[in-house]
Amino acid sequence: MLQALWAAAQPMTAREILEAIPGRTPAHTTVLTALERLRDKGDVERISADARGIRFAATRTEAEHTGLAMLQRLSHATDREAALMRFAGSLDAKDVAFLRQAISTDITDPQ
Repeated sequence: MLQALWAAAQPMTAREILEAIPGRTPAHTTVLTALERLRDKGDVERISADARGIRFAATRTEAEHTGLAMLQRLSHATDREAALMRFAGSLDAKDVAFLRQAISTDITDPQ
């Protein structure tokens, strides 16, 4: 559901999200339940209600969501350094080069 919201140019109704999910789709009520759970976690917000239903939007970009998830997992690690080493060791050369460049410059500007 978050993937559909991230790909959309504007907030979506549950029905629109349902239509954007590829393959076997869940029931409309399941989508609404999942959206409410994502809302409770702060990942989704209700934007407005119109004749077609309540519209939802992601509260963060995909990159922000992923970065936050990585930081949250890292904060729960009993051995933070080992977790970082394991993560860094699994990156490909392109990602390592990007991180090196980002660390040596301004990492707050995610262009």
